[in-house]
Amino acid sequence: MNLRPAALFVLCLLAVGGCSSAPAHRDASSLPVPLDGATAVAERQAGALHEAEERAVEACMRGRGFAYEPMPAARYVSVNPYGLLTEDAARDDGYSLASTALAGRPTDPNAPALARLPEPRRTAWQQALIGTGKKQITLTTDGAPSLRVNTDGCVYLARREVYGGAWEQAEIDATGASTQVVARVAAAPEFLAAQRTWAACMKEQGEKVTTLQEARGLIQQAVAQDRDDRPALLRTGRREQELAKHDALCQDRGALAEATRTAQERVQARLPKTTWAKATQVRELREAALRRTGA
Repeated sequence: MNLRPAALFVLCLLAVGGCSSAPAHRDASSLPVPLDGATAVAERQAGALHEAEERAVEACMRGRGFAYEPMPAARYVSVNPYGLLTEDAARDDGYSLASTALAGRPTDPNAPALARLPEPRRTAWQQALIGTGKKQITLTTDGAPSLRVNTDGCVYLARREVYGGAWEQAEIDATGASTQVVARVAAAPEFLAAQRTWAACMKEQGEKVTTLQEARGLIQQAVAQDRDDRPALLRTGRREQELAKHDALCQDRGALAEATRTAQERVQARLPKTTWAKATQVRELREAALRRTGA
């Protein structure tokens, strides 16, 4: 919800490329992801965990004397951390940028009641939810920004209930490790060679971009500019699908996923055991949380 501090980090989409021959119609689940997908969550699992967190927030707020209506989940969007894209996904929804902007954020069911509260009571409600700022911890790890977390709010307490007390640090550790893998893969010689070939392929399609992130960035910039203009967003969405289809076509022709997988295997073979331990921990904590939800 709008009042809640960010607790997750979004991995940067790093530039990739390629263009020779590869199988058509690749399933997105077959695309390489760092650390065996330790930071990835399937749609059904994400929904179950969100509902569990919101139920725990509701119970916590009720215990503090406040009414709370669980927030609906935001639109689920799966983005490969390397920026890899299948032709099917590109054809269906491009990069999922314009469609996500058109869908908008979920309406906060608490907003009407909160607006009617006197200011002191509204402030108390918000502090009960997200914390007062008087009790905080700062989480740090290699490869990710530090995260300051209020530990006296129901948002934090609900996450502890759902995932366990080790979750916050485990999540940032795994995210940082995954980001480092992505960065090293993107700097690998085979990866850079594929990027140059991808750019040449895109040029043949009439697209003047040199990196995968640049292609996606064109649409991100347009969506940011058009966010409050629905007709403009619809036009951007059509352009997005055109660009994404060219992007996926060139990735497929260049066996970009294979080049990425090869580089990733080499990078991950050199990772210390502590990195794999972080990936295992966050996966096990998530699986335990899912078992408790019955998902």
